[in-house]
Amino acid sequence: MNNNIKRALRVLAFGAASAIAGLGAGNVVGFSAVESATFGAITAILGLVMALLFIYAGKGNVPESDFNATINSAIENVQAKNKKDDE
Repeated sequence: MNNNIKRALRVLAFGAASAIAGLGAGNVVGFSAVESATFGAITAILGLVMALLFIYAGKGNVPESDFNATINSAIENVQAKNKKDDE
């Protein structure tokens, strides 16, 4: 599979997982589940894209190791936030 397609699918999967993680969190602050999921997914993807753009700006490309480290860090942040919201 083309590397760019694989990366795009990984970012989309991350967004979907972030949306699912945000389903219940919004009810605490008065958002509906759909609003919370949408907000969670958008902010998570924007944060990930921002980090990747900084890498690109600094290096002129995004090596696979940097992409993997960035997306794994984003996943850990969403998981940690989700656990914090559950407490």
